[in-house]
Amino acid sequence: MKHLNKHLFIDILGIIFGTALCGFAFSLFLIPFKSSPGGVGGLAQILYYVFQLPAGISMLMINIPLFIIGVLAFGKMFGMKTIIAMLSLTFFTDLFSAKVLLQSETIKAFLFQINDTAWSFTNETFLAVLAGSVIVGAGFGIVIKFNGSTGGSDIPALLMRKHFGFTIGNSYLIIDTVVIFIVGIIFGDPNLILWGMLSLFVSSKICDFVLEGYSYAKGVLVITNYSKVISQAIMTDMNRGCTIFYGKGAYSNKDQEMVYTVISRRELSKLKSIIHSIDNNAFVTIADVHETLGTGFKDF
Repeated sequence: MKHLNKHLFIDILGIIFGTALCGFAFSLFLIPFKSSPGGVGGLAQILYYVFQLPAGISMLMINIPLFIIGVLAFGKMFGMKTIIAMLSLTFFTDLFSAKVLLQSETIKAFLFQINDTAWSFTNETFLAVLAGSVIVGAGFGIVIKFNGSTGGSDIPALLMRKHFGFTIGNSYLIIDTVVIFIVGIIFGDPNLILWGMLSLFVSSKICDFVLEGYSYAKGVLVITNYSKVISQAIMTDMNRGCTIFYGKGAYSNKDQEMVYTVISRRELSKLKSIIHSIDNNAFVTIADVHETLGTGFKDF
């Protein structure tokens, strides 16, 4: 129980930090330029400009009915952490709003006035979209990494998968694209559609990077008739472990051995030289490995 409570506490801290980044990015980079990457953030900025509602409160107003639908449709998977993330995102989005920050003359000196109600750390649209998308992507990635969810697009995306058979990735793409187009239509500016799509692309890539990490290793699969010689060379010349798999060629119907190993990027050239010197007819596949835990790499 103590172990579980410790992990829960760490998860909550991670979720709060991630939503703080999202709120910062929404309030000071994306919403001032009306370029949110779809989802609840895009809808919130419509309410912000059309009805002068605080963006954080707008997000909460949208998230509450979605959360209720999620609980009814999927049960306890939308639990305490989702509520914490929703409330935290609302709090930080409004905390970093111009109305709050302008009360400090020190902070005000670093802000640019974009329009009557919006202020940002930059007056350049491209810099705002790029910086905001990077930060919001990192924020959402951290929330997910710590087993949280901000609700929002998660619920309709899961519903689309459940009832229409869409993949989660395609569901997010459809939802966010529709919201981005709605933003462009309501504000009468087609440029906002392009900025929104750019923001969606950048934020999704950064989110994936936070979740998967940098591809610092390579997984190499070698199909060869000299598996024992190649595996011995990998162990002695490169000081790396490897595994021999046994399979059968679909065309030849012959038994075939395969060698699999994980190496660093720097070692790839040496491994290819070893394989070529032993069996220049070997069939080799090389894949990115985003995280490797165990001997020779990171500890668990």
